[in-house]
Parts: sequence; C-alpha cells; structure tokens
Amino acid sequence: MEEIPSNRVTWFQVPADNTERAWEFYGRVFRWNKEETWKNKKLTGAILGSIEDRNEQLTHPRLIVRVDDIDQTLSNILDAGGKLVETKTEIPEIGMVYAVFEDTEGNRLNVVGDIV
Repeated sequence: MEEIPSNRVTWFQVPADNTERAWEFYGRVFRWNKEETWKNKKLTGAILGSIEDRNEQLTHPRLIVRVDDIDQTLSNILDAGGKLVETKTEIPEIGMVYAVFEDTEGNRLNVVGDIV
C-alpha cells in the first residue's frame, strides 16, 4: 500500500445548498463525478474532494490536511495563534480522526489522521 503524504492537503469540501445541482455544475465545468470521487483512485498531481450540504460548520470551501500526529498538530496550531473550532472527533467507520481549526486570518481548515 502506498503511503499517504503527511502535512499536505489531501481532500477538499465544497458546500452547497443543493448538492445535486452543484455536482451537475462541476460535472459540466470540470467533469467531476460523484461516484468517481468515492472510489479512492490515485490521481498524480491532484486531490479529490466532495460537495457537501452547506451548514453552520461548512459555509465556505474547506481544505483537509493529513497529519501523522493530530495531537501534536493541534498543539502547534494553538501555539502559533490558531483556534480550535471543533475538537478532535473520531470517525471509526474509516479509522480516522479529525478536528477543525481557524488560522490567524480567520480561515477554517480540517486536519485528519489515523485513529491510534
């Protein structure tokens, strides 16, 4: 199995009020396909992403950064002046953990790692 890069953007989320309409738009513009997105197919020089229902936590496009040690990364974020918006949360179905932070410029990003 190929190693997933650490400290790199590995996923993105685009919020939409109507996800079907948004998938159709991005399909027509960029040929994005919902079914292909979830196949976890490796694409050299590209990251995959999803279109999600817009909600209070997801109001603007969001980048997801994969890290080796989420606890250390969260500590680094706080030390650098960032804020924790959503605490570390496990997603057991896929064996991952994530958190949402806000940087010093008000941008929100996710960090993800493996459940250890």
